[in-house]
Amino acid sequence: MTLDRIRILAIDDVPANLHTLGAALEGEFELQIATSGPAGIALALKNPPDLILLDVMMPEVDGFETFRRMAALPTLKHIPVVFVTALTDADSEATGLSLGGVDYITKPINVTIARHRIRNLVEREQLRKQLEVQRDQLALEVARRTKSEERIREMAFHDELTGLPNRRMLNDRLTQAIALSKRNGLYSALMFLDLDNFKVLNDTHGHEVGDLLLIEVSKRLTDCVRATDTVARIGGDEFVVMLGELDADKAASMTQAWSVAEKIRIHLEAPYALTVAGEGEENHTVLHRCSASIGVVVFMDNKSSKHELLKWADSTMYRAKQDGRNRVRFFGEDLG
Repeated sequence: MTLDRIRILAIDDVPANLHTLGAALEGEFELQIATSGPAGIALALKNPPDLILLDVMMPEVDGFETFRRMAALPTLKHIPVVFVTALTDADSEATGLSLGGVDYITKPINVTIARHRIRNLVEREQLRKQLEVQRDQLALEVARRTKSEERIREMAFHDELTGLPNRRMLNDRLTQAIALSKRNGLYSALMFLDLDNFKVLNDTHGHEVGDLLLIEVSKRLTDCVRATDTVARIGGDEFVVMLGELDADKAASMTQAWSVAEKIRIHLEAPYALTVAGEGEENHTVLHRCSASIGVVVFMDNKSSKHELLKWADSTMYRAKQDGRNRVRFFGEDLG
């Protein structure tokens, strides 16, 4: 490891000591010097070093107090500090190490030993910094991959345009709804919706406006149901709404489903104002009316599969179209 760019700050009030340190470290490290604790702190803040050599016995602000002040500063608190002092008693050394000093060198300084100890400390600090950088890079990479995996999962189970559950998630939730309906003895309802004049909008104003309509339809559908219900887009202008945990009585459940389906039909036929970005900063708004035909299956099932339920709801929706569009029809029984 090269140490060419390593900066060491030496803080000592005795110039002779600084000259000794300078002779020991010259050529191998970039040395900064300060003759008091406050001056050393100011210099370190301006140009943070990689290592600080700190004399303990200084007037006014000694080395221990200087260390405490540096430890309170976010910019300096992680810089390793080596105490350099004429105090050779165990208590003083213990104080310096307990404060957080990484080493304790006594005077008179043995230049050869001091140089080796400082080099080892600096190399260790460089390794620590490299590990921190690698750790941060690894954390960023893990976060990036996690986000990417979440996005992949999102795309696998949600419609890219509207953000609604797609056919795959609908199948999963329908399987759960069938099992739950059988277990708790409550009916559920499956609604198949198809927009009545969507193709006209696409042919007249283009797919961009058509996409805006689909997004608005998805919002209106979501507003019409409970948070525990499911609204899915399964392709083109086809949507499915699944209502769970209705009533234990079939007639009551059909009435509940009818109420929600009518609410949806009324909300969807209200006028749409679709704003499209134009050239420069100019926008233009397309006014459109778009109704929906809705087929409904009410079930508390221990025999029918999810594929049969979807098929029945789909065929019932086509009957609603054949009966004049913009209406609700029930599989096996009409309430409207």
